[in-house]
Amino acid sequence: MPASYCVQYAASNRSTCKTCKTKIDAGALRIGTITAGPGDYDITSWRHLACNKQPKGLVEAELAGFDALRPPDQQAVRDWRTAAAASPAKKRSADELQAVVELDPKKMKLPALKKALQQHGLKPEGGKAAMAALLSEVVERSALELRYSALSLLELKALCEANAQLKGGTKPELVQRCIDGKLHGALPRCPQCGGGLLKVVYAQPHGHDGQGRFSCPGFHDGDAFQRCPYTATSAVRLPWVEP
Repeated sequence: MPASYCVQYAASNRSTCKTCKTKIDAGALRIGTITAGPGDYDITSWRHLACNKQPKGLVEAELAGFDALRPPDQQAVRDWRTAAAASPAKKRSADELQAVVELDPKKMKLPALKKALQQHGLKPEGGKAAMAALLSEVVERSALELRYSALSLLELKALCEANAQLKGGTKPELVQRCIDGKLHGALPRCPQCGGGLLKVVYAQPHGHDGQGRFSCPGFHDGDAFQRCPYTATSAVRLPWVEP
């Protein structure tokens, strides 16, 4: 039988995310993958929403529990689906990244510039200067991906810790987190509650200048989990530090 999915708030902090292997905080939004067990029962594997790859063709109606979520969290699920649709299809090899790094958008002729943008899933719109600027961002991101991918998992975690960013997740997730921080600055603490580290979802993969839909996931105050309804469409990013 194919897997089914559900979303809910974690009732305790006993469940562990199957992707990043860290505990899911009590009250945190989590997504469950439900599969048939070896007997007459189902098995649910829990993950943080951000850690779960979106199943192909998944729609909101197929997410049990979606209607019971608060409106900000329903929007977080929609943002997750949008971000998943816009994310790269596959990991690029070092040779592929190096080929992008060697591009010089300012010196490229218009046909080559348009073709390069299309190859990266971007629309060749606006004047030549605008297209060159967009491709330059792709080149810069590729250079950073090449650089951070060469670091070990422990080095990436140390870099995130130095910038007070989340350290959980797989190596590709940490690489992307460091790229985002280097390009746009570290994510700040919530200006409303002061405890949660803001999360951001971008409307498109490029050209957003580090601004998107920001939300606060809440925080732990002792043994109690404190929710926070804060959302915003802009935030002041902090300087990225590289020890």
